[in-house]
Amino acid sequence: MTIFFDFYEIALGKGKSIGIYNYALHLLNALAKQKDGNDEIVVACSEENSTALQLIGGIKIKIISEKYPNFKQRLLWRLFKAIDTAKKEKATIYFSPKGFAPGLFRRNRNPFIVVTVHDMIPFYYAENYPGYFGKFESKTVPQSLKKSIEVANKVITISNFSKETILRYAHPQSEVAVIYNGMTLPEKVEKEALEATPYLLAIASKLPHKNLEGIVNGYKEYRKIVANPLPLVICGIDGTALKAFDIEGQGISSHYFLPDRAFNNLLANASLLLFLPVVEGFGFPPLEAMNYGIASVVSDIPVLREIMGTAAYYTDCNNVVEIGKAIDRVLSDTSVYHFLIEEGKGALKKYTWDNCAKQVMDVFEEVSRT
Repeated sequence: MTIFFDFYEIALGKGKSIGIYNYALHLLNALAKQKDGNDEIVVACSEENSTALQLIGGIKIKIISEKYPNFKQRLLWRLFKAIDTAKKEKATIYFSPKGFAPGLFRRNRNPFIVVTVHDMIPFYYAENYPGYFGKFESKTVPQSLKKSIEVANKVITISNFSKETILRYAHPQSEVAVIYNGMTLPEKVEKEALEATPYLLAIASKLPHKNLEGIVNGYKEYRKIVANPLPLVICGIDGTALKAFDIEGQGISSHYFLPDRAFNNLLANASLLLFLPVVEGFGFPPLEAMNYGIASVVSDIPVLREIMGTAAYYTDCNNVVEIGKAIDRVLSDTSVYHFLIEEGKGALKKYTWDNCAKQVMDVFEEVSRT
């Protein structure tokens, strides 16, 4: 079996999500280790973005262009060139880890199309924040995603919640397989104080679904009910994003971006993680916190219940008073905190890239037999 792995539109620092880049790279690495002597993996990419791929053994790199493709090149690639290139490589499976399928029709011969759709958040924005990304993108991205799901011979997604939203928003007859992400555990770092006092850590961004407002105002409620509140550090935003809130004297600081080691140190030495999105496809940060023995207060939304199980403390992400109480409860009740840590040790074992790659390869085998 020849797998045509489409890495052409994926690059570090391009697009809105580093998560898809990490998913594609780690999955590719695990697939390369698991393939047998009869399998070949051909990876389409730009020369500009081939450096990380060259470190992976057992794959054939197909350079499509010198530079990362512009919008016109990406459009032509999806409509015509991707499948043609896969055909020339005599591919059995065309695989897109980004969720966008090439062509306009479902294929009934090689190469069959498999795509990973991580979430349906573009539809959330279309319903709740129409025009947020501009008229063109707000309209075309959901349409392209829906069309890709209809075209694909098989869709892979990363949670049962995402599967439910795919079937609701796109094509109720689509073949959808749920395969959980692998977990690339951050490097272990020494737990040493990085700040003069302990602190809380939150992960956010300017995007509304990441719920910066709930984080900031929930933290303010926490400050009202404790005598000596811990300060809050927010990662993923710069100071300008906080100007909309009255934070003077509230013990809040932020980092827009930190290198991996600096972020890992910050996470490892936090007293508690806050992760309060309104909607999510999977949710890595609380799992990363578990690796360091850090408990998390998270949104009480279906996908986090599915992924975290009993290893997180849940709160209504739209109720700032409840958020404040949740922070205080976990920090003040050592039995709750230690329960969450112990539950987290077992939860981490579920999410490995080897498990993920094996199930993805099973999907490729199943589709190739259709």
